[in-house]
Amino acid sequence: MRARLLHGPLLVLAYAIVPLPVSLAPDSLNRYRVTVGLGGGQWENEQFSCNGNLVSANKVPYSSGGAVFDAWATPNLRLSAWGGTFQPTPDSAPPAVRDYRGPFYGGQVAYEGRYFGIGGGVAHVSGLDGLSSPSAYLRFGSLDGVHARGDFFPPSPVLGSTGWFRMGLGYGDGRVRKVGGFVGIAIPPPYGQKGMFTAYLKFPIAQHADLELDGIAGQGITYPQHGAAISFRYAFGALRK
Repeated sequence: MRARLLHGPLLVLAYAIVPLPVSLAPDSLNRYRVTVGLGGGQWENEQFSCNGNLVSANKVPYSSGGAVFDAWATPNLRLSAWGGTFQPTPDSAPPAVRDYRGPFYGGQVAYEGRYFGIGGGVAHVSGLDGLSSPSAYLRFGSLDGVHARGDFFPPSPVLGSTGWFRMGLGYGDGRVRKVGGFVGIAIPPPYGQKGMFTAYLKFPIAQHADLELDGIAGQGITYPQHGAAISFRYAFGALRK
């Protein structure tokens, strides 16, 4: 896992040393974005007795993959839709282990002002313990610069790579194509209740194309929890102001 976490900084360093012939797109471009990603990791499933004592803890490895489509109807209105599949593969499968196996999907509408953003929608996760839930987004600060943000079921091609809830500081999440990222804390799918550290890096790798690396890590009661994902984003289309 430590070796994987080094991939992002090394790629950013290589990009800085040998820059690719990529020009930053002005705000009038990148009306549409398609992102595809794959990832995997391990959660800890925790079971407690009625008096709150830990009964068991099981490793829950998982894999996930999918796609996100973003469209800017106006310079300040973003529409997002996402979907994919989530496959938990427990080492042992006692009946009490939560199961979110199967497809996930959702949609979100967001207002993206220069220094403030807010959005809402719905998300669905399949499986024995599957659920339908609101999806929410809130940002304070510059969309293309530094900002504070919180997400509940954020649009993502990999379920769990950002947690089901996250909050922290981001940079460069607008339509201007540039190096960006996020760092903060996250709550994983409710196999366990421990908060985790999450971060991502994104950067242009070719004309209209970006690479994004996501990571999440934390300690459960007995086993470590972690996940990683890699996504490719293609931006296209002009937006009339």
